[in-house]
Amino acid sequence: MTSHDKHILVVDDNPINIELMLDLLDDHGFDNSHGISDPREVVGYCQQQLPDLLLLDIRMPHLDGYAVIERLHHAFERQAPPVIVLTAQIDNDTKQRALALGVRDFVTKPFQHDEVIQRIHNVLSVEQRFRIRDQQADSLERLVGKRTRALNRQSRTDPITLLPNRRGLTQTLNEAAALRKATGLLFIALDRLDDVIRLHGYRIAERLLRHIAQRLNERLSDTDTLGLWGGSELLVIRNSDDDGELLTLAHHLLAVFEHDQQLDGMLLPLAARIGISSARDAFDTERLVHMAALALPGRQSVEVQCYNEDLEARQRHRLHVQQALRGAIERGEMSLAFQPKLSLMDQRVVGAEALLRWHHPELGQISPGMFIPLAEASGDIFAIGEWVMEEAMRTITRWREQQVMGNDFHVAVNVAARQLARRDFADGLLHQLAARQIPPHFFAIEVTESGLMSDMQNARQQLAQLSQASIAVAIDDFGTGHSSLAYIKTLPFSTLKIDRAFVMDLEESDVDRQLARTITQLAHSVGCDVVAEGIETSGQAQYLRHIGCEIAQGYYYSRPLAADDFIDWCDHWQSHLPPTATETV
Repeated sequence: MTSHDKHILVVDDNPINIELMLDLLDDHGFDNSHGISDPREVVGYCQQQLPDLLLLDIRMPHLDGYAVIERLHHAFERQAPPVIVLTAQIDNDTKQRALALGVRDFVTKPFQHDEVIQRIHNVLSVEQRFRIRDQQADSLERLVGKRTRALNRQSRTDPITLLPNRRGLTQTLNEAAALRKATGLLFIALDRLDDVIRLHGYRIAERLLRHIAQRLNERLSDTDTLGLWGGSELLVIRNSDDDGELLTLAHHLLAVFEHDQQLDGMLLPLAARIGISSARDAFDTERLVHMAALALPGRQSVEVQCYNEDLEARQRHRLHVQQALRGAIERGEMSLAFQPKLSLMDQRVVGAEALLRWHHPELGQISPGMFIPLAEASGDIFAIGEWVMEEAMRTITRWREQQVMGNDFHVAVNVAARQLARRDFADGLLHQLAARQIPPHFFAIEVTESGLMSDMQNARQQLAQLSQASIAVAIDDFGTGHSSLAYIKTLPFSTLKIDRAFVMDLEESDVDRQLARTITQLAHSVGCDVVAEGIETSGQAQYLRHIGCEIAQGYYYSRPLAADDFIDWCDHWQSHLPPTATETV
């Protein structure tokens, strides 16, 4: 479309002005020009046929030009036609108001014909470029959307079998779990596929895998999902938790493997084993798959097996522990042990970490690694965490009365993610310290990286409040979770704890030594000190001291001790000071 084919609308309350402008446009080849003298008709006209350009008078009865522009914007938004203002007076206020409404240009009366035509050409030319750009952008957006959908499908599809891959299967399971659907899994392990690869190569093995997938799909219903979980592992998802039905389906599928597979005139032997698991209502996707995988029979046993009694026994034990956890504090089964923290520079005892212990009369000593996650999941962590802080404060008070604690001594307490997520956590802790008349610097908290990441904004607020009150904050197990320079930079903490995973092999591993050095340098660069935990040898302690790590903790110095034993250990520590060894890098 040429500029002369453009549709131009002239709006002026003076019909003579309209007639003059239309004659001018006609003389210059604009054949599709029209005029309106009543501004109230403009929106209706544009709804019938949107013009390419509007020549608009500002001062008109009923509606001035500003009101017309606002109505057009309201009716057409980004599709509103461009406007050139026709005015006899072009004062600064008029200009600023019109420009604020998006007016493209101004033409003053009386009109200079050549100037008017040139300004019209200019605006139409720019608008044409805008329109081409918008069309290109829309086309690109459609293309990107189409490509994104294709990539999404591709990311959930195995390119060899064209079956859903692990990501696609996981998505299907997550959707079933969210909808609380009864779900059964058949975990199919293909045996002897490696033999086919060795004898005939990957191309034949891939064709065989496609062949098997097709034969299995023929025995499944339309509502079943068959996918590739791993290189030689298939997964069938069925909307049923009936073990009998799932067993019947498993045997029906195993019939595919009763004979060698015919492919390109070859008979290829292939066998399969199937493990079955099922769930009702909401379920954990990863656990359900794991249960089915654990149910896989051994190669020398039966071909099909449901989730077995051993796994059921483990689950019962887990539930038993979870039930026993409720009321463990009231029954006096919980206790605190204190592991010393020492200055690597002068071997002074500068603090202790309070560690939770649980001894059940029937189950015996239960690892915190088992019961803490259960407590977090059930909500018991709030009562347990409250008891830990109170018990730690009672110990601090007793040690202060016994003059065991120096002014630079502190007791650190681990805080779980759900505790830190409470909006009143900092207020409650500070209130408890004040009630017991404990100066805040005697108390410290340790939080895990995963705990910080669960609610970063609230964690930042809570920790900032504690830091302002002189409570030291340490990031525990640094480097094993979601370590991020962004939150290291912004969170108010005073200590990084090097995880024992980076300490245990310091004497043998150059990589671990470099990691420990890097973490120490990083901590110092943001004004923090460093605690290394899990120290078990003199060599580890010597290296950590050499790289500037301030505080040490581990069995090399002492195991976690009961409060009274801790005092006794402190009293005798100096006499057991190990001799200084030559530092090695």
